[in-house]
Amino acid sequence: MVQKTGAGQHDTILRYTKADKFTWNPQYSPHREEYLRDFYKYNEPDGRRYRLISCINPNPNRPNLTYEWRGVKRVWKFSRERMKRMHEEGLLVYSKNGIPSYKGYLDEMKGVPMQDIWTDISPLMGVSREWVEYPTQKPEALVERVVRASSNEGDLVLDCFVGSGTTAAVAEKLNRRWIACDLSRFAIHTTRKRLLGIPNVRPFVVQNLGKYERQAWQSAEFGVRELAPAVESGSELPHSKAAAVQSDKSPHSKELAYRKFILDLYHATAITGRTWLHGTKGGRMVHVGAVDAPVTLADVKAIAQEVWKAAATGKDSPHKAAVDILGWEFAFELNETAKQVAAESRVHVAFKKIPHEALDKKAVEQGDVKFFELGALSVDVKQKKKEVTLKLSDFVIPIDDIPEEVRKAIRHWSQMVDYWAVDWDYRDDTFHNQWQSYRTRKSPKIELEATHPYPESGKYTVLVKVIDILGNDTTKTLDIVVK
Repeated sequence: MVQKTGAGQHDTILRYTKADKFTWNPQYSPHREEYLRDFYKYNEPDGRRYRLISCINPNPNRPNLTYEWRGVKRVWKFSRERMKRMHEEGLLVYSKNGIPSYKGYLDEMKGVPMQDIWTDISPLMGVSREWVEYPTQKPEALVERVVRASSNEGDLVLDCFVGSGTTAAVAEKLNRRWIACDLSRFAIHTTRKRLLGIPNVRPFVVQNLGKYERQAWQSAEFGVRELAPAVESGSELPHSKAAAVQSDKSPHSKELAYRKFILDLYHATAITGRTWLHGTKGGRMVHVGAVDAPVTLADVKAIAQEVWKAAATGKDSPHKAAVDILGWEFAFELNETAKQVAAESRVHVAFKKIPHEALDKKAVEQGDVKFFELGALSVDVKQKKKEVTLKLSDFVIPIDDIPEEVRKAIRHWSQMVDYWAVDWDYRDDTFHNQWQSYRTRKSPKIELEATHPYPESGKYTVLVKVIDILGNDTTKTLDIVVK
């Protein structure tokens, strides 16, 4: 934990432990050059640097170490056997009086033990190579010292406020396992992009665990008491306090009230009696996603199954097997993949994002709430023997999500792609980042083609993941046959 103190003179790092047994690895700083010059004055023929340290024991009351060595009787630091071994290995140097000293090699010294005040780590500047333009970013050298001191390789490091991703990046480079959390989607996007820039980064998963602002809104508007224990700092409830408490409603009716509110915004008709289907519009069914959880692939499978069973079976049934899935958030790897899964069930699926304006009472009253479909991705595939080339040919994201000043600067769809990555042999498990192209300050242009030579013939599933300038994921699965 870093605590700001005073008028910006320094930060204070606080250390806590859960038990009396904990990991603590003392850290060392390099010796000053003046110290090395004054003490490590000798060099072996191979350039190895050393100093001479007396073999005489400063404690005279050591009978077991008192003996004669090569004609000199003293109280020595080492046993006779150890002295003999050091002599044979050429580690002893004798004075004119026959007093031995032993060689203390510089490369065997850990350095100067770190004290409480650290002055050897410079703050980040805009010209720093690791700078990612994140306001609270900490130097990797600082976090590296903390991680090295308090953990070992293979240990788990948790950062609940990951920000620019420094802790996760350092933990990855130091071969620690890690969990990184943040309320800011921009922070997660920045962290993920930073991790992908690490050579041979291990596979990792990005998960969305809910939005506290929306939970607070739901509690105020519909009386839902199951509020998360933390609310994002500085957030305000967007509606009046008139409907702050509706304690007479059961949890079931509260959920119905929330769904009806969203369905009304979408100009759909509410229905009852179904598990995953909550409304109809234009002959299509409508599903309303939860406030505090993203729509997942498992949700889509259940929705598609119920749509197929409900199609043309009576009152409130859809005219065709089609559904609009409304959600605040969607699992990062959902859009294209879920559509393919739904297509296998012969159900047409459209994903519509519930906009943030739904929380704004004024926007609701003025009718300014619009639902837009998720991003769409087009990928062209070319094959030449066992070599496969992918080319991004089009990418579209909801234009209302793009800030107006950014929107004006966009001249080509590729400008909406921040980076994209490919798993050339996706096996329905964790996405393996085997190739990527991303923008940096030095290289703002992104590659639109990727080529991969397959060593063996066979059927392969390729997963393409595009991350837009807002940090959203759009994925596309391709089945490739290599002959």
